Amino acid sequence: MVGIDIFKKSFWEKEVLGLRKRKVFVLLLTLPIPFITAIISYVLEVNTTVIITLFALGLIIVALPYLIFNFLEFQEIKKAENNYPNFLRDMSQSVSAGMTIPQAVDTCAKTKYNVLSSYVDKLNIWLSWDVPFPKAWNRFTKTLSRSALITRINNIILEAYHSGGDIKTTLGSLSDNVSILKQLEAEKKSIMHQQIIVMYLIYFIFIGVIIGVYKILAPIIFIQKLGIFSGISLQGIEGGQMTVGYFKNLFLIMTIVESICAGLIAGVIAEEKLIAGVKHIVVMFAVGIFFFSIFIIPSQLNLEVAIYPPSPNPGAKINIAGKVFFESSAAVGATVDILTPTGETHKLFTDNVGEFKDIIEAPMTGGKYSIIITATYKKETETVTEDIIVK
Repeated sequence: MVGIDIFKKSFWEKEVLGLRKRKVFVLLLTLPIPFITAIISYVLEVNTTVIITLFALGLIIVALPYLIFNFLEFQEIKKAENNYPNFLRDMSQSVSAGMTIPQAVDTCAKTKYNVLSSYVDKLNIWLSWDVPFPKAWNRFTKTLSRSALITRINNIILEAYHSGGDIKTTLGSLSDNVSILKQLEAEKKSIMHQQIIVMYLIYFIFIGVIIGVYKILAPIIFIQKLGIFSGISLQGIEGGQMTVGYFKNLFLIMTIVESICAGLIAGVIAEEKLIAGVKHIVVMFAVGIFFFSIFIIPSQLNLEVAIYPPSPNPGAKINIAGKVFFESSAAVGATVDILTPTGETHKLFTDNVGEFKDIIEAPMTGGKYSIIITATYKKETETVTEDIIVK
């Protein structure tokens, strides 16, 4: 009997506890992947904003299986709770008909209770192995220990069994009470659904504000490189001035934090459980990164060109000067290709302040001509076409 009891105990431990250990092991095994990806991206001199995005996405992808597994467990327990009143009611009716508790459980095991059926089947198997009812019921309670409601109900039933009370009355009363609680929970969820909608609206407004602020700041920072903008200077980073990259990273981190916090709050509002916020975090994070990738992450290469004189005489010298900025910073060493009106190509490189200069000759024949200037920097290209009129 001792050997059989050990077998039963090890069977339960392998089935319930083993799965939980494996998911934690997989999480710990894959956790270094985002850090390795971020380090490799840094060594390859990838943009800082892209590194942060890859790191955040990596963490989400690594943690997502673990979180989804816990969320599915949470959903399974909720479904079990929804069918628990029917199980208690059937148990009460079977006991009232004169059956013993093991016989009542065997009868219930033949009834479909959705997710709960698998747990009832286990209880029936343990009782069929001649495991005493209190011990089997405790084991049954442990398999559903993630549900505080079912745990409390099962403890009451066990106390009634030990005290010699009327089990069928206790089961019937508990069934009615749980049904009322689930109805109240459904009404509460319906009311809280409106609050969830409000949370999503707040999140979308937040994303809109982030994009709007960035679209306002980016031109200001670019003009600041040319001089103080209306007497205002943003001091702080990179030579005493903040850069577009700084605000990109700041806004990205704000978006990630807001997605996580808003998602968790939505989960608590809906189900009073943090794990219920996983689906909201995934949705908000995906939406945030989507809009961030479209409106903020794309880099900006700016090319400014000045040509003098705009109306030269035939064969006269034409001065070309320009500046190249990348993310509001000087694009040092950028490649500049100038296609002259005569079809010649001049290749230049910007200096340490992102400037370049060149002198070309105007065509000998009068008319309107185009000068095409193309700047290339960090795989980004910007082209400007300037027209001249030869007298």
